[in-house]
Amino acid sequence: MPKTFRSRTAGVSLTLVTALGLLAAVGVAAARSNDPAPPFWSLMRSDAGESTGEYLYDSLDDLTPGAPASGAFVPAAAMLEGTVVGIEPGIAFGSDDGTGTAPIVGYDDPNAAVRYAGLVVRVDRTLSGRLGLGVQNGQIRLQVKQPNHVSLDLLRASIGSAGHGLFYVHNALERSQAEGRAVPQALAGYLASVHLPIGEGVFVEQAPGEPVIAPLMDNPERVDQILNGGPPPVEEEPELETPRPPKPSDFPHGEDPGQTPTTTPVPDPTDDPDASVVDVPDPVTTDTPGPTGNEPEADTPTLGQLLNRAVSAA
Repeated sequence: MPKTFRSRTAGVSLTLVTALGLLAAVGVAAARSNDPAPPFWSLMRSDAGESTGEYLYDSLDDLTPGAPASGAFVPAAAMLEGTVVGIEPGIAFGSDDGTGTAPIVGYDDPNAAVRYAGLVVRVDRTLSGRLGLGVQNGQIRLQVKQPNHVSLDLLRASIGSAGHGLFYVHNALERSQAEGRAVPQALAGYLASVHLPIGEGVFVEQAPGEPVIAPLMDNPERVDQILNGGPPPVEEEPELETPRPPKPSDFPHGEDPGQTPTTTPVPDPTDDPDASVVDVPDPVTTDTPGPTGNEPEADTPTLGQLLNRAVSAA
């Protein structure tokens, strides 16, 4: 198996968009009425879809600072224990073409296609490596994608459940340099101020003593592999299109079975897209929003167990 992960977020259907809008409205109302806000990471995962691509690392050991770099993957510069204490505006782009040339727009610009917020993480302990640029008053800003249909105010109201955990990080500018990538001048200052979560390496407990979650990973098998040493996820074979059964119109023939086949096919009622043998009613939909963005379900260690394992590997 190759050694890192490249992913692309799948699109969100109109039904999910509607549900997320309702969820955001409910969350804002809850914040105003002093009711508990929705869990932070559930909100952050509300735009998450199925990831596609290849895994380019196999274990926490590959993420650890000082681990051998492969041609496709550079390990984290620092491994730290930290606590999420806030979230701030970061940077927004007018398109999400993935080429690094998208125009920068104002964070609140309604035409922004993608927004990256800064998750404020208090550094409790640096367990391995070094943080380098971007440390301010014992805190770093971790770049995370803000869901399109969840406001920054709602995320701030939920920050108390963001938790405490283990982070594998690298300053964004220093990582670009380590990977030999050119940095546009317009982005250099921003990149110097933020850190990236390397290999989706964010593992937090939402309350003391709870099993950790891996909120940036969307595959339970992947979570099991990285946190428990389980087998790698099974790559599903693409589904092949099922050929339709033959129809009478596929076999031209004359009026008499003994005659020579004609060139004019016999009309078949199933060729009419509006024809149907049984009138199937449209599926019934409701306005009740479904669950959004729950963390992948997998048995995971406690933070104490994970920290002991990570420090032993460093």
